[in-house]
Amino acid sequence: MCGFAALLGCRALPCAAGEVAAVLSSASGHYADAYAAFKAGPHGGAVLLDASNPGFTLPLDVKYVAAFGVKAAALRYPPGTRLVYALAPVEGRAHSHEISMAPRPSEALAAYKKLQPGLKRLAVFWSVYPGEDYIEELRAAGVGAGVEIISARLSSPDSLPERLRRLMGKMDAFWLLPDPALITQSSVMLLSAFSCANAVPFYAPTYALALGGGTASFAPDFSEAGAAASRAVSALAAGGQLPHVIYPEHVELRVNEALLGKCRWPLAR
Repeated sequence: MCGFAALLGCRALPCAAGEVAAVLSSASGHYADAYAAFKAGPHGGAVLLDASNPGFTLPLDVKYVAAFGVKAAALRYPPGTRLVYALAPVEGRAHSHEISMAPRPSEALAAYKKLQPGLKRLAVFWSVYPGEDYIEELRAAGVGAGVEIISARLSSPDSLPERLRRLMGKMDAFWLLPDPALITQSSVMLLSAFSCANAVPFYAPTYALALGGGTASFAPDFSEAGAAASRAVSALAAGGQLPHVIYPEHVELRVNEALLGKCRWPLAR
């Protein structure tokens, strides 16, 4: 039996045919990217199911499910099914394991502090996801990193202009967490324009959004979410006990190089 610290990296015990299923909210886009990485692991023979198909049902012999997307994660699975879900920023489900869409707090702060050595006050925009527990982890990590975390919880994207005005001069950078309630085309455009005009770095929830006008992102990609789900299912099949929230192992800091000269962000380059 692998020790707890090594569970996510231990070799999977063989599963009987049909015991593992990958359930996708849709068979295209980001879900397909995550599934491709999941399939590349030891569960390439998992049953593939599309939750968007009418009359979706889970085979009775399935014991482990990797669900990708909100629709797949929200389905009712038979009692005893071990569920790992990814790409689903939803409130945690009982007896399930979430592959976080946000990076480990301590690693994120270390990455942003290295990129922006003068970072001492970081405003964090969020609504529901990833929740109060994540903010508390951020605050704890901020103590060691020398970064004050300013939790800017919003009810909707409409609150952003007023909150930005209140925070002006009180933050060295701001971070938009991967909360779908706040991520709209207009909100990202607003944050990007504010960031560039005031030389206040905007840390985006994904690299794609960083390229849309953000400064940088430190976030797992969709393939890493699939790979993390594969490792988690392997650990469960090996008899391991996993935490409810699992942070992806491989996260990369990526900078929007195209805007560095224009926006005058105070970065160490």
